[in-house]
Amino acid sequence: MSAATRPNVTAAVLALWLVLLCALGTGDAGAQRSGGTIRVLASWTGSEEDAFRQVLDAFTAEHHIRVEYQGTTALREVLLSEVRSGTPPDIAVLPSSGELTAYAANGYLAELGPVVPEGEYTPLWTPRLTENGPVYGIAVKADLKGIVWYDGTRHRPRDLPALAADGRQWCVGMGDGATSGWPGTDWIEDILLRQQGKQVYERWATGELAWDDPRVARAWRTWGELFSGAAAKAALGTDFRAAGKQLFAKRPPCALEHQGSFIRGSYPGPHRARFGFSSDVLGPPRPPGGPGGAHEVSGDFAALFKNTGHTEQARELLRYLAGVEGQRTWAEHTPPGSARPFSANSEVPVSVQRDDRIAQSIARTLQSSSLCLDASDAMPPRMRLAFQRAVLTFLSYPDADKENRLGPLLGSLEKVHRSTEQGGDEHQPWPSTVCR
Repeated sequence: MSAATRPNVTAAVLALWLVLLCALGTGDAGAQRSGGTIRVLASWTGSEEDAFRQVLDAFTAEHHIRVEYQGTTALREVLLSEVRSGTPPDIAVLPSSGELTAYAANGYLAELGPVVPEGEYTPLWTPRLTENGPVYGIAVKADLKGIVWYDGTRHRPRDLPALAADGRQWCVGMGDGATSGWPGTDWIEDILLRQQGKQVYERWATGELAWDDPRVARAWRTWGELFSGAAAKAALGTDFRAAGKQLFAKRPPCALEHQGSFIRGSYPGPHRARFGFSSDVLGPPRPPGGPGGAHEVSGDFAALFKNTGHTEQARELLRYLAGVEGQRTWAEHTPPGSARPFSANSEVPVSVQRDDRIAQSIARTLQSSSLCLDASDAMPPRMRLAFQRAVLTFLSYPDADKENRLGPLLGSLEKVHRSTEQGGDEHQPWPSTVCR
């Protein structure tokens, strides 16, 4: 390069840098005018992520607040790492109220206050540390549990009790990585609720009833009698995502699946899937001293982390996600053929489920007056993980040993129960209530 041309090149480089600096400056100013960028962490991936991003885009278009979304199947591990490093997301959507209240008890979460739409959510869907304390989370998505799925083109409702009595007719999978065993906890919770009713169920879920109480032991024993031998072995070796797909095989090896409403979206034949309440399929034992009939439910709870720098913008997003407009938008942007999300907001009409009668029935049940949260979801995380592991251990026992080994197994769970009440480096509180 000659000396004559060098000044022109230098001028061109300087001009390019000026353009880039101006562009960066405009971007920063635009971000400030738009309210900055907030970060959301949740477990939704695939088609669920696509639908949720559409909701976030609609929010950005209306409120001029940018949202960066991260979906991960390792939500618990990712969030814990970020919190410990001092870089939590603005909002995290947790699949259990127990994890949420643990973060709140250790001072990581901001109170939500006016974010909760007045009169649209019952206390069941707005976790607190104490019954009348401040709200630290809100269910932006809900699911119904205590139900049994089957192929409606092959079986009629009246056939289900006979099928249910045969353990070989159940499609069961306990596998789910680090949280394997949770489908079994769902079974035991559902059986306890049916056998003993809301009062006993709630005492157990809130830590007032011992794990080795005879009523709790009866629920385990009932479950163990249903899944024995080859059925138990098959359940231990099957991932929960694969279990129910067998319902729709050309020659299905099983006919029933005990699973939450969310599972329908993963079935290869969702239009053929029908459900019955477990109380109808498994028989309706009436609890002593009180009526049964409560439905078990679960939720995805959004929480706001402190000191992220975008608290007010994040509150605005939570207000939108929890409100009727955001919930309706979420349903409407779900891709055709995928299951639309269910809402815990009592003002969201059943009609958002379009002409899907099965989904409408689930939505109406979620607005029922008698609901109980999934007990293990509401328990302290340490207790929930011990419960999940105990389920796997119990299934692995030889049939002849189950009865003799159940007592010591429940005794070990009771020790974990007592240890959670003694506290530790990180407080993990028990819920004050799980039913309404």
